[in-house]
Amino acid sequence: MDRYAERRKAPFIEWEPAITQGEVFSDVVGLNEIHVEGQRTYWLEMRPVEKGRCVVVQRDSGVRDITPPGFNVRTRVHEYGGGAYTVIKDAIYFVNFKDQRIYYQSKDSSEAVPLTPLTNEDGSLGKYAALTVSPDGTKLLFVYEKEYNEKENENFLAVFDLDAKGVSEPQIIAKGCDFYADPVFSPTGKKVAWLQWDHPDMPWDRTELMMGTFEGNTLHDVKKVADGGSICFPRFDREGKLYYVMDKVVDDKSSSENWWNLYCYTDTVEQITIEHAEFGEPHWVFGQSSYDFLLDNRIIAKMVKAGADYLVVIDPENKSLSVVETGLSCYSNLKTGGQGRVYFIGASDEKTFAIYCLDIASKRLEILNKSSSMEMRSEDISVPEFFAYPTKDGNQAYGYLYMPKNSRYTAPEDDKPPLLVIAHGGPTGSAKRGFFAIIQFWTSAGFAVIDVDYRGSTGYGRRYRDELLSRWGVTDAEDVADAVRYLIKEAKVDGTRVAVRGGSAGGYMVQRVMTQYPDLFSVGASYYGIGNLITLAEQTHKFESRYIGNLVGSDADEEEYKERSPINHLDRLKAPMIIFQGTEDKIVTPDCSREMARNLKERGIRYEYVEYEGETHGFRIKKNNVDSLEREFAFYRSVFSKRHE
Repeated sequence: MDRYAERRKAPFIEWEPAITQGEVFSDVVGLNEIHVEGQRTYWLEMRPVEKGRCVVVQRDSGVRDITPPGFNVRTRVHEYGGGAYTVIKDAIYFVNFKDQRIYYQSKDSSEAVPLTPLTNEDGSLGKYAALTVSPDGTKLLFVYEKEYNEKENENFLAVFDLDAKGVSEPQIIAKGCDFYADPVFSPTGKKVAWLQWDHPDMPWDRTELMMGTFEGNTLHDVKKVADGGSICFPRFDREGKLYYVMDKVVDDKSSSENWWNLYCYTDTVEQITIEHAEFGEPHWVFGQSSYDFLLDNRIIAKMVKAGADYLVVIDPENKSLSVVETGLSCYSNLKTGGQGRVYFIGASDEKTFAIYCLDIASKRLEILNKSSSMEMRSEDISVPEFFAYPTKDGNQAYGYLYMPKNSRYTAPEDDKPPLLVIAHGGPTGSAKRGFFAIIQFWTSAGFAVIDVDYRGSTGYGRRYRDELLSRWGVTDAEDVADAVRYLIKEAKVDGTRVAVRGGSAGGYMVQRVMTQYPDLFSVGASYYGIGNLITLAEQTHKFESRYIGNLVGSDADEEEYKERSPINHLDRLKAPMIIFQGTEDKIVTPDCSREMARNLKERGIRYEYVEYEGETHGFRIKKNNVDSLEREFAFYRSVFSKRHE
């Protein structure tokens, strides 16, 4: 029987979703890191059905896996990784997750040969990211992190001589800073540019753009090209000019310098775009690419403005900008190839993420590979509305609102849907637009969903992002609560049935708002979230070890950390909570979630605690994703039904 044949009247809370939890994660793969080499296109697939294994895939006349069985292309630099492989001509270089060694592989061979040792001579573990090969194919340049057991990791820029035989340690070419990122060669290979920064800054706070002459496996004539703001994505164009994206805080609030705009450096700095829009992104992972150069040296770029992604072509000579219409609503990982083609990962509001190839001249758009074959009927898909809403302190925040939609049901006229609030991670991150099966699961199950871009989110300029400095757990929590109040006031949702979910910093937000605004939230789901900021500060990794100080306040004492920690306010908590955690999480360690679960149990507060063996930060294994969504859905239903018995 066609499950869409009947349409019945039922309260929102009784709707059965149009897709199952298993279908949400059916054959889905994560797409990332596009490389274009001649007529071949490469990308990275993260496969939940293979326990989160990452595989390099090649497409020319067909599509095939390149990575040999038993290998997992993933790096642990900064723990978030990225930039785990690169391709030049017939050679592939990649980092294997299990041992973190760099391997060489011919595209026509299933054999992978290690280039770096299991451990370094000083006993450290070498980790590598942002792999890039010199134009002549003789040098491999990368970010090099040494991991120690008894002291803080050390980070460098390093090179590897690809003509060398056997296994050897990399040669360090830049050191002295706490962090390095995004090393790039000029077209001739004679120049290298990179980013560097030191504690306590995060890369979206302040970075330095450096450039030097590369010769004899060393850097000469090193100079600082730019600093004073957040710089990202250095790239040399085809003529050897150095481009980058930068924002900074300036007194004039209307200045475009407050936004991540494009700049060019030759002997002087020139601003290329003057938009109140973002061409950059926070550096959480290596290997990101928000712009690239066409054959005529024009720039194809992703621009984020007023909650929307745009694909734009920029002429750096006359500084003009034009929008390329594609019918898609989000873009990432932009790379150009020959014959005026642009490759990227994109999605629309109704179609899943895919690798796209766009012919700039004809505007012909081709799908090379989809992240999933799962499709939904348009009658069941909720399209988001982007909106701004007022905050309690007289400012405004933003969000994407999805209203319930399911072709099998209609709700009584006087019924209002339960609300599910999504708090994104980071917290320096953003809500994403596009087709997300998990959101459609909730909206087809009768929920209204709001994905909140609280202050501190990216996409709205530097000042909006910096609103969270020293105010983490205060301003963002207020914005989440104000979003709920706004929707209740507008009579869009049932204010007695409000759920909140989030992962990592979003999981912290779940716990924070449930303890700060106990009468507003009915239930919550915290995925690898943070209940005790002191525990996080004591156990987290190098990359984020000073981040929490920026967010809570550089002069904050232990009492302030306790005040911002949800675990110390459980006397206010009135609603049940379900907690999910991975055993191998090195970013938010299991102790953070276990500690919260123990306290909930001791206080007699209804909760569930689910721990998944082998999962890291962000679940990658299909059965665990399905199980967690099934448990979360059942938990909400149980809570909502009891509230109205």
